[in-house]
Amino acid sequence: MSKDHLLTAAVIVLITSFTLHWRKSPIRQEAWQPILEAVRHECDPTNFDADYSFAQKTLPTERKRAALLQRCLELGPGLLPWIKDAIQHETDEEVRGMLTVFAAALGDTASIELAARCMTGRDFPALKITAAKALLPIRDPRLIAWFRLAMNDWHFVVNGDCGLQREQFYPVRAIAAKALRMRNLPAESYDQMLARIRSEQLERIKQLEREILQSK
Repeated sequence: MSKDHLLTAAVIVLITSFTLHWRKSPIRQEAWQPILEAVRHECDPTNFDADYSFAQKTLPTERKRAALLQRCLELGPGLLPWIKDAIQHETDEEVRGMLTVFAAALGDTASIELAARCMTGRDFPALKITAAKALLPIRDPRLIAWFRLAMNDWHFVVNGDCGLQREQFYPVRAIAAKALRMRNLPAESYDQMLARIRSEQLERIKQLEREILQSK
């Protein structure tokens, strides 16, 4: 092989190596730290915008957490090492839950069911809603049972403020129902499904009895 061919091959190898290194370059802490600080602020009990104690309506924290989730998705899976490290050192339960939800959304399979537990937990309404939104597009068969469980979720908001038409809206239930329909499944909890099946079976028995009586 001539020197020119060797030089050309070397240049190609160097360019390819540089390109792959650039694509795989880790996300710097400067990109992750503001996200972590914002999550901690949204989970701070003294943050009035995130306090459900005095409100039964959608709060600004839900919109802000959705934006943080979207930011993580934009940065991509390269953010996972930072998130996992933060989870290991985090002592606040809600912050740890939010970080777990981010990890699940970025494709960490070990975090999916942990995030589902956040969606169906008894505490932290904004965390529950964020978890439901994050899990919505994930096609993992394990999530079907969790979405059915979420169809019984307790958290509601009140639409209509002081108007005459006030109604309760269950955001986690709505997202769970959407997730089940996206998978071509009935938007029902297991209890609702069992009640429907029993009702259908009872109706078939009654129809069979009528047919027997008419045949005599």
